[in-house]
Amino acid sequence: MNVTYIGEHLLPGEIGKFFVWLGFGTAILATLFYILAFYRNDNRRIWLSAARGVYLAHAISIVAVAVALYFIIFNHYFEYSYVWQYSSKELPLKYIVSCFWAGQEGSFLVWALWQALIGLVLLRLARKWESPVMLVFSLSQVFVTSMLLGVTLFGIRIGTTPFNLLRHTVDNIDGTIFAMPNYVTMLGDGNGLNPLLENIWMTIHPPILFLGYALSLVPFSYAIASFLKKDYHTWIGRALPWTLFALLMLGAGILLGGAWAYVSLTFGGFWSWDPVENSSLVPWMTLVAGLHFMLIARRQNYALLAAYVLVTFSYVLVLYASFLTRSGVLADTSAHSFGDNGMTLQLLVYLLVFLAMMVVMIGVNFRKFHTAKQDVLLSREFWMFIGSIILVLAAFQIVFTTSIPVFNSLFHTSIAPPVDRVGFYNHWQMPYALLVAAFIAFSQFLTYNSNDPGQFLKKLFIPLTASIILCIPLVLTGAVTGMNFILLIVFTLFALLSSLYNMLFLATKPRNIGAVTTHIGFVVFVLGTVLTFSNSKVISTNTSKFDLGDSRTNAENLVLMRNDTLHMNDFYVSYVSNKPEGNTTVYRVDFLTKSRGKYNLEFSLHPSVNVHPKMGAVYNPDTRHFPGRDYYTYIANVSKEPDYIVIKAIMNPYINVLWLGSVIMITGFAIAFTRRARKRWLGNS
Repeated sequence: MNVTYIGEHLLPGEIGKFFVWLGFGTAILATLFYILAFYRNDNRRIWLSAARGVYLAHAISIVAVAVALYFIIFNHYFEYSYVWQYSSKELPLKYIVSCFWAGQEGSFLVWALWQALIGLVLLRLARKWESPVMLVFSLSQVFVTSMLLGVTLFGIRIGTTPFNLLRHTVDNIDGTIFAMPNYVTMLGDGNGLNPLLENIWMTIHPPILFLGYALSLVPFSYAIASFLKKDYHTWIGRALPWTLFALLMLGAGILLGGAWAYVSLTFGGFWSWDPVENSSLVPWMTLVAGLHFMLIARRQNYALLAAYVLVTFSYVLVLYASFLTRSGVLADTSAHSFGDNGMTLQLLVYLLVFLAMMVVMIGVNFRKFHTAKQDVLLSREFWMFIGSIILVLAAFQIVFTTSIPVFNSLFHTSIAPPVDRVGFYNHWQMPYALLVAAFIAFSQFLTYNSNDPGQFLKKLFIPLTASIILCIPLVLTGAVTGMNFILLIVFTLFALLSSLYNMLFLATKPRNIGAVTTHIGFVVFVLGTVLTFSNSKVISTNTSKFDLGDSRTNAENLVLMRNDTLHMNDFYVSYVSNKPEGNTTVYRVDFLTKSRGKYNLEFSLHPSVNVHPKMGAVYNPDTRHFPGRDYYTYIANVSKEPDYIVIKAIMNPYINVLWLGSVIMITGFAIAFTRRARKRWLGNS
């Protein structure tokens, strides 16, 4: 059926598609020109100049694609499938911004955009390393940009475009509104954003995380470039600041995701060991290990191979994380993953190409890694090396268990993922965390090369003794129970006090205040995590006359009739009112204390329920923060006749210690970046 449509805004979509293809083509040309500029001695400057010009055109093209997508989103052109699927007229501006990366196409575009812009910075800073670094970098852009093409060649789907029209998503328009020329006027509104994404943290978390993904490509590119240049050491100084910046952004992205989970999801915490969460954590862990191996390799050759493996493998793990999230393989085990959109093969090819590049380059150059200098047992670099190995083993345990659905798919097995996910991972990760904390503590009192054993033991005595003394009240008051938790608290306190003692009192000041600050943040973060979630307590229990169906539900939930007041832990609680705000209904629950027969208002919480007409209900918790604890409450059920709500309330102690540690850790990386790496970053090598 031939229909002449009216009212469609086709121009911005055509412009977007044009620049997608232009960006894809220029990425290919930039890769080829950089290869020629590196391998051809004759006319090298000509090829290099051409490569730069083409890459600049590529970056401009990707920016133009992003502008085109935002244009159709902000103008509510619902004839485009992407806009209709993720946007609506009722969304506030801050959430319309989030529509950009709500779907797979948009998230790939964010990734491509960050990498394109980072490439422009590399054009200025890479200098003598430009050709080999940028040929690897441009090749990655070829793959990422291809995810936006939306074409089918020889029966194989290559990418999916955000500029596809809604009427192109149906096989047969007969009997649908798309059979009418003026169907655009009948659309009215879009499907809307997933209610879980209607949160301020989700306007920040995804782009920051994708920036971390994009930045992790830079040390990978420098490592591969060093093989091409046969220069096995200079690359470390060039890649270090990029590695630090990548860790900063990856860490910030993960923490922001945790903040979103804490205020939007109903499991009462910021981390649930979800497979998608794990897949973003593992590259951060391996890159942290790679960073330490790089630092050691500048002094000891034995760590050079490990530095190469971990730095390159970290970006491969970024690609693996993208594969897990977007291939649909985690659809049955994670609430965060996308479904299979037909790009599984394309993602797999992208992953395997970069994995093969890493394996081949390391294999061909394996004999170049000399280990002339022997280990010194009592040295900072030795214990940094051992600590980094422990971190790699911890990452391996996480990625192995997370990959169970992949193993089942490949080998047609039926291995069941752990039922109690949190308990399983906490059990396995506890020894690794304990050892890492111990090695952080030991390394604070060691210098590079050899150390005097007697002096080393003397330095350990004060912080170790103080750690044990500080842990005693925590054990006696029941704040920490279980031998594993007690040992972890002792060693995290040991690491914390050792870092502070090293920074404030030792005559030999640490060379890198940023590194010490980061270690302090890390151990404070671990300390806060252990104290908080080993003592988290459900404080709601059903004291009403209504039966909720089973003993566990009754033990963890409280039924509140409108304007009724019931006792709950240290408070009395009252359901006061509800206020509809669009699809969301906000409930007021007062927390009261009783004195001399009168109720006194201590604070109010406003949990809400977002009922999307097509996506169901999302229950948003509300939290009241105090210096030593949080009270976390969400609506578990609602009834209008009779008017009552079912709430679940959790008390999380020490939560502010946890957030303090994360802030210190992020700040520490920033200090390390500016103090340690700036001169090398801007150097001429």
